[in-house]
Amino acid sequence: MDEDVVNEFGPTKQHLVRPATQADLPQIAHIARLTWDATYNKTIAPENRQEFLARAYKPENLADGIDRLGHWFFVGEVGKDVVGFGHFLRRYHPNRPRAELVRLYVLPGYQSMGIGTLILKTGFTALAEAGIEQCFVSVQATNTAARKFYERHGFSFHRNHGQFLGTQIITLAEYVRAMDGVEATR
Repeated sequence: MDEDVVNEFGPTKQHLVRPATQADLPQIAHIARLTWDATYNKTIAPENRQEFLARAYKPENLADGIDRLGHWFFVGEVGKDVVGFGHFLRRYHPNRPRAELVRLYVLPGYQSMGIGTLILKTGFTALAEAGIEQCFVSVQATNTAARKFYERHGFSFHRNHGQFLGTQIITLAEYVRAMDGVEATR
């Protein structure tokens, strides 16, 4: 699953996506802090970002997503450096196999290099292999770059909903994508 990264200067190091391990958790937390600060610094109050990151990205709180049934957790590497991650999990529905992409972040300096796309496609393949029919993702409604990214990858707008984040309510745009047409590789 590796491919050459191409930028304006030509090919650079290879990057790949692999399953996340317990050893990756500190770097995943680091990536989350940097990307959250860069992405949400104008829309989510600093104290709300800090409280959420301290709770959601503690290695022990992330550990349940590693090698657990119903979770698909991947990291993206450039060379030997982990620069992004994606976490999908099974979403309850009484009669349709569904999943949700709950995290997808790539360090700002590595964005627009295809790493997020590769993580997303790896996740889609894993979901298809597991018989998942639909994948959902929620993104802050004002995050137009993320919304366009998901739309380019086959997600369709489903609905808006509010969510408390510390002392504020943020509006999320929920998207859905059918997993039909995604080829299982195994």
